Amino acid sequence: MILGGDHWTVQFPPLKTFCRLDVPNSSCSFEGMIRLHVLGAGGAVPTASHGPAAYWVEIDGQGLLLDPGPGALVRLLRQPGTVDEIDAINTVLLSHLHLDHTADLAPLLFAMHSVLARSTTTLHLYGPPGTADFLAQLKDLYGTWLTPHGRALVLDEVSPGSVIELSGGGRAVAHAAAHEESNFGAPCLGWTFQDSQGARLVYSGDTGPCEDLTTAARGCDLLLVECTTPDDLAVAGHLAPEMIVELVRNTHPRRVVLTHLYPLVVNQAPELAVTAATEIPCTAARDGDTFTVEIES
Repeated sequence: MILGGDHWTVQFPPLKTFCRLDVPNSSCSFEGMIRLHVLGAGGAVPTASHGPAAYWVEIDGQGLLLDPGPGALVRLLRQPGTVDEIDAINTVLLSHLHLDHTADLAPLLFAMHSVLARSTTTLHLYGPPGTADFLAQLKDLYGTWLTPHGRALVLDEVSPGSVIELSGGGRAVAHAAAHEESNFGAPCLGWTFQDSQGARLVYSGDTGPCEDLTTAARGCDLLLVECTTPDDLAVAGHLAPEMIVELVRNTHPRRVVLTHLYPLVVNQAPELAVTAATEIPCTAARDGDTFTVEIES
């Protein structure tokens, strides 16, 4: 079930279409575009409307599971317009290794270990330096239970500037994030997703103010940016509304979507403050939201 009941399309030059879809049957076409499903719009403290981080991103029809936090798999399978079985997941990307962004990775591999799994397509896992050690320690606990049945698992550790070429002609590019993950390694990452027509979705990952994020977000079509706390509770390694206002003023994205929202900041409606201060449309994401961006022919 998708929360909410609004459905809107906004156009900006040069004819890029943005949709937030709160019903499964939409008039928007999904061919040749970026489509973002927000599976988890919250942080480590879940609420009924904001689970921990998780996203399903489609670039020119190729699906990517981004930051599979706790509950990501069930929410993905319940989300209209995504996939209806675990076998359909072929690519996983991680921004960093904190539990609220990775906790469903082990359950995903365990599900793929089942003899009921039918896919023989290689599973690609991309994560920051330290991901191999993280996975090795999970395998120390669970052994061969985390070995997929009938398909290979290929792990690539990526650093800022790494480029992943996608099957439809798009790409995913990693950038540095100002966030600490001391148990396995650094740096933490954000991601830029670009489709074959040049539309760009930029995901901040968990981060404080960061020049790499500013560079990546400049002029992007959709900025998916964390907004963890109210301004008066701002903490290092995360963004608060006033910091996001400064970021948006410096980068001029066409649309902003706030995510990684903890309960206190949700209650303050930070999206209204960002829109008022920047005159750029801003939305606070909820679990089940879908956003799309395309360049129209």
